[in-house]
Amino acid sequence: MKNKDYVSQNKNKKQPRRTTKTKEKKPFPVLKLAIIVLAASGFGYFLSQLSDQPTIDTVDQKQPIEKKSKQSVPPPPDDEEWQFIEELENKQVKVSTEELEAKGPFIVRCTTVRSRDRAEALKAKIAFAGFESEVKEYQGTSGIWYRVDLGPYEKKRTAEKTRHELKRNNIHGCVFR
Repeated sequence: MKNKDYVSQNKNKKQPRRTTKTKEKKPFPVLKLAIIVLAASGFGYFLSQLSDQPTIDTVDQKQPIEKKSKQSVPPPPDDEEWQFIEELENKQVKVSTEELEAKGPFIVRCTTVRSRDRAEALKAKIAFAGFESEVKEYQGTSGIWYRVDLGPYEKKRTAEKTRHELKRNNIHGCVFR
């Protein structure tokens, strides 16, 4: 197929001209203008009628103010004896200072998989995050499984910190036991 050169093409060919319609002048909207003027004058008349009306005073008569008599004041309270004040003064509270047992050591378990290769790949990813882990093999009811564990940690706080650091490095699903 031959390439067509549009640049050197004859520009004198007549192209059909678009016919332009002459714009028809629309008549002036007299009806709309009359409605607007009528509404504005009606609103002005309404406002002028409002200012002509006198304001209504609601207080025409003075009502007598009643004076409070001394009889309406309640009598002073009787001297009551409160028992709980004496009981609280003599109350002894026993406080025990037991230390919580450490449930440690804590282990952070990241995964349990069937393939040793997948477990080793996760171990390498954990090593790049800066933690040391180990792959443990165990026999389950449905075959051999491989666990990737970190730890043991003496404190739960240290195990939590490790788990959060792994999560920041896109190693999700780690739990501590």
